[in-house]
Amino acid sequence: MRKFALMIGLSLAAAAGGVHAQGGPRVHVNIGPQLERRAGDLGREELQTLREDLRGEVERTLARRASPIVNLDLTIEAAQSNRPTMEEMARNPGLSLRSVGVGGARVSGVATFADGHTQPIRYQWYETDIQNERASGTWSDAGRSFMFLANDLAEGRVPDAYRGPGPSGTGGFGRPWHGE
Repeated sequence: MRKFALMIGLSLAAAAGGVHAQGGPRVHVNIGPQLERRAGDLGREELQTLREDLRGEVERTLARRASPIVNLDLTIEAAQSNRPTMEEMARNPGLSLRSVGVGGARVSGVATFADGHTQPIRYQWYETDIQNERASGTWSDAGRSFMFLANDLAEGRVPDAYRGPGPSGTGGFGRPWHGE
């Protein structure tokens, strides 16, 4: 019985790996210099979480649809959290997980298509209404921004300009915003 379960597990893992390799583009995500400068304030593991969230969202969404994109090189230029990170709360005793704000993210990059041509990507989405933040997690709006970008790419729309409102407020809990 154990061997049977192991064989099924290995077969499923191999099948999933094959589907992933054939089902979507290669997605590489970097952290931009503006956001990298905030690593000490936010916590380095928070930036890794953002990278993994963007990569995972884009890979999953594009794998479900027939996309002509074969390669994506993305950079998270800016991100604003909805709740303070653990690092921010450690630095500022007045903050708690109940502290809330509007968030979002700005992403740039390059999409490479099956025919070899490339197209720049510029995308941002930031929440504008604090009333939409009732049950949000630390990076809820950044995750929503990643989902909207992934859906645009999957539908063949490659955003090439930063549209809509950008980051507002301080850009971090207990820190001034030093953005554009």
